[in-house]
Amino acid sequence: MKAYYNEFDPHAAAWLRQLIANGLIMDGVVDDRSIIEVEPEDLKGFTRHHFFAGIGGWELALQLANWPIDRPVCTASLPCQPFSVAGAQKGKEDERHLLPHFIDLVKQCNFQTIFGEQVPGAIKHGWLDDLCLEMEREKYAVGRIVLTAAGEGAPHIRQRLYWVADSIDKGSDTVKRMGDSKHDGQFASSQSTSDATSVRHSKTWTNSTSESEGASTSRVISEWTDPDWLYCRDKKYRPIKPSIEPLANGLPKGMGYSSDTSEPIDVNNMQEARVMRLKGYGNAIVPQVAASFIKAFLEI
Repeated sequence: MKAYYNEFDPHAAAWLRQLIANGLIMDGVVDDRSIIEVEPEDLKGFTRHHFFAGIGGWELALQLANWPIDRPVCTASLPCQPFSVAGAQKGKEDERHLLPHFIDLVKQCNFQTIFGEQVPGAIKHGWLDDLCLEMEREKYAVGRIVLTAAGEGAPHIRQRLYWVADSIDKGSDTVKRMGDSKHDGQFASSQSTSDATSVRHSKTWTNSTSESEGASTSRVISEWTDPDWLYCRDKKYRPIKPSIEPLANGLPKGMGYSSDTSEPIDVNNMQEARVMRLKGYGNAIVPQVAASFIKAFLEI
């Protein structure tokens, strides 16, 4: 099984290659061309297709969700800059609005299941309407919901619009039931929260073992339990995991490399590495949140 990773940023592409070399993500090919240059012929022979792959967050999310290794899947974290409140908000007029190009590939490649995410601000620009309309024209059922990192126990909000498109031609009605009014409320209430109290409480899970004859043990699984609060130069406090550098957490380790030569750099002392890590983590999804979304799809 091999994966196709499409990532235009050269540093992120180098990062992906090193992750593959380290055995942290599925073996595959990293294509650092723009998606505009990608042809359907380039995508043949791969089980997983990751567009706008970043530093492999969706691949990790699939692993966390136990997505079957031989089940085809596609992911796409389409550029958020045209719709982000931190940008100029040019919307569909921005040259980085690449949804039409991605839809063209979908039309030609007939991916079975597609997962993606976007900033919620894209909704008011009609981005979600366009996605659903085009996907449904291609006989996909589409499910979507806004989730927060706080819903997985993280001490920050980081809201994102998560969506999934499942091919009706493949015989699946999973997404239809995710979007059914009877199920939609259940899905939303169990997977999404904006309640600030979720920031302070870790999720737990119950594990039964034969040694304990079915006794249940509650274990903390949050990646952000008991964070340290770092006082920053803008006079705001920000949470970090105890005894680590103040960077976003939750992605594979050993990923700071400066070029395709795979020469490691000191991620704690070199400015280049710090900038790379900040940019890489800053643009990445929170894999634990994406994994919950994928699990909900698999369970339904």
